[in-house]
Amino acid sequence: MAGEVDESVTGSASFFWSKALAGLSSNYTRPRTMDFPPRPPAFSPGFQAFLWGVLLGAFIWIGGLAVGVDGASAFLFGVIGAVLIFFYVRLYGEDPLRR
Repeated sequence: MAGEVDESVTGSASFFWSKALAGLSSNYTRPRTMDFPPRPPAFSPGFQAFLWGVLLGAFIWIGGLAVGVDGASAFLFGVIGAVLIFFYVRLYGEDPLRR
């Protein structure tokens, strides 16, 4: 046929996996791409409140140490803050359900 070109020489038909698939059977089909992105994991409200409490409590503790509060007092303020933040986020942090 006139105008037929060997595309393997130019590399236009060769993808990075073409050499790896060369030994596979001819009935191989590529996996179908996803039509939508995967959903993020669902964490319970209690776990989310726990993370907020721990992270912000650690922030209070480290902030207390940074401004010169004694180590034990800063730790105590951090723990009390973490517990209060946990309960606040647990009770008021969830969006109301739309019906």
